[in-house]
Amino acid sequence: MAIVGARPATGIGIVRRRPRPRTRPAAPSRQRARRVARSRGAVTSISTVLISIAAAAGLCLVYLSQSTHVAALGYQIDSLEARVAELRAEQQQLTFQIGEARSPSTVAARAQSELRLVPVDPTVVRFATRSIDPAHLK
Repeated sequence: MAIVGARPATGIGIVRRRPRPRTRPAAPSRQRARRVARSRGAVTSISTVLISIAAAAGLCLVYLSQSTHVAALGYQIDSLEARVAELRAEQQQLTFQIGEARSPSTVAARAQSELRLVPVDPTVVRFATRSIDPAHLK
């Protein structure tokens, strides 16, 4: 929106821009000073580029070390999972052997072969009779 009677803006805020003075051909000493300033700028830009390259190389090394570490942990996890599977199979085998050793037929066979025990004739064995009435126990 334009205001009637306002002057066109020539600068930023209140301060006006000064007109640029015309450049004169530089004296040889001024040209040399400009060359030195340009070479300093070139050195600054080269050092900035070298710092950027060093930072990128550092980030690459960090990335490679992390990915190598992750791969090594993956191999370690795989070997531990294989060990767990072996131990579970061994546990199942041992559980089976315990059940087999506790079976009555195995116990009787070992008692006869290793301990030289003989089975008792069932007609010779007498069991005691109950002398108390089961109704009184309640």
